[in-house]
Amino acid sequence: MVKEIVQRIRNPLNALLLNIDNLGNEIAEVNIETSLERLRRMRNTIAELDSLLSGVLRFTDLPKPQITTVNVNTLVAEVETFSRLESSRKEVAVKVDLQEKLPAIQGDPVQIKQAILSVLLNAIEACQVKGFVTLATESRGAHIMISITDSGEGIPLDHREHIFEPFFSTKEACAGLGLPLALEIVKMHRGEISFKSETGKGTTFFISLPTSTRV
Repeated sequence: MVKEIVQRIRNPLNALLLNIDNLGNEIAEVNIETSLERLRRMRNTIAELDSLLSGVLRFTDLPKPQITTVNVNTLVAEVETFSRLESSRKEVAVKVDLQEKLPAIQGDPVQIKQAILSVLLNAIEACQVKGFVTLATESRGAHIMISITDSGEGIPLDHREHIFEPFFSTKEACAGLGLPLALEIVKMHRGEISFKSETGKGTTFFISLPTSTRV
């Protein structure tokens, strides 16, 4: 049902986007700046809606995990690489602190990487310019702990019980699906997500994954 709804919304959005592009080309020939700016804003709005639909689809239609042996340190390093465009844009330094000889876990590497990336991008967004984020791994008994610490302002007390709720966000252009998606993936792997936050000093998210699991 969700796929059908998303497609029914996305098809007219794509058609509208195509018409805006064509109209923009026609207007550009006569150099009407005000109209071009209005079209640019319309196009950005459509792009935001399309991004929201993609997020809804990912969140509501997660496939069954494809379980294999996973090297968490390798995944974390790859996630840091994927995040560089965003961290550079915000001028946020991302430091990686990986425990050596970390035990492997059983899980879906694509989904686990998506969960880590969702939390990391949230941490980068929480930072001010010139801030920093630390990605760390460590072994804790029968679990692997992945921590993501940011230098932001911390999560307001009245927001903390809502941050894992779908569509909850304090940012206008944000769909509010990153943390709920991460939570859903971690739960599918029989893991847990927790956090600690201090106003004015930042937040740390903890992703705990068992070294062996049946999903």
